[in-house]
Amino acid sequence: MLVERHRSFESFREWTDGFYRADPVRHTLAVTTVAAARSYEAEPVLLTFHEGGGGNAATTSGAYLRTPPFPGQVAGLPRSGLPEVVTAVREHDPGLGAVTGPVECATAFAAEWCRHSGGSDHVRMRQRLYTLGELRPPEGVRGGEYVFTEEDFEWLARWRADYSRDAADTGVSGEPSVPELRAFMDGGRIPTLWTDGVQPVAMAFHSTPKYGTSRIGNVYTPSMHRGNGYGSAVTAAAAARARRAGADSVVLFTDADNPVTNSIYRGIGFVPDHDLVEIDLHRE
Repeated sequence: MLVERHRSFESFREWTDGFYRADPVRHTLAVTTVAAARSYEAEPVLLTFHEGGGGNAATTSGAYLRTPPFPGQVAGLPRSGLPEVVTAVREHDPGLGAVTGPVECATAFAAEWCRHSGGSDHVRMRQRLYTLGELRPPEGVRGGEYVFTEEDFEWLARWRADYSRDAADTGVSGEPSVPELRAFMDGGRIPTLWTDGVQPVAMAFHSTPKYGTSRIGNVYTPSMHRGNGYGSAVTAAAAARARRAGADSVVLFTDADNPVTNSIYRGIGFVPDHDLVEIDLHRE
């Protein structure tokens, strides 16, 4: 197996285009990461795997990426030759401290990593990926969509920080940051906001469709506005906007152990696709 290290997102994007295009739902996290390349400051670890010799875009059979300080993404790793794959990842990404991906991929990788390193692992988070079937917006929810303007950056940045602490989302700063919000949006994330007719009460973002797929994230309702259906309404509105923008598939992640959010998303038409885990890797 040949392993290629890419020094730029441009090169990695060229060599993984066909690979990710074949299953953009499974690889939604990688696809949106590559699309938002400009928003990452640290040098990424970008690997492609090739069976049977020469390395080029046509022979790509697997991919790995990590944008420090976030976990390594293992959904795209080759299905065979795991010891060789883990050896390559450890060589090129010695600072790896966690991985995320479909349960079977992440747990197998972590077990092999522990065997190689003599370390241990621990499941930090369990998630479920949903795909949208027939969209069913909730009925009877007060208010409607709110048009985002330049004046809204300050308070929306505060909401994203509140969301980060609420959802334990390490991908979002726990401190309000307008520059971070601008970078997030410049990377192809589009806000949908819901108002009760007087003030904004909920937010959600969807990614610009790539390979026909858009992902919804950062869904948040401040505590004083919960229990009114705003989270369902804003998610449904974001999903509708994603479809109008050209998405054939609309997906979102949930906490697999949270029955409330899972019920909410099922209620507006999302159906489970597969479960994922985030696993911490501890060295001896």
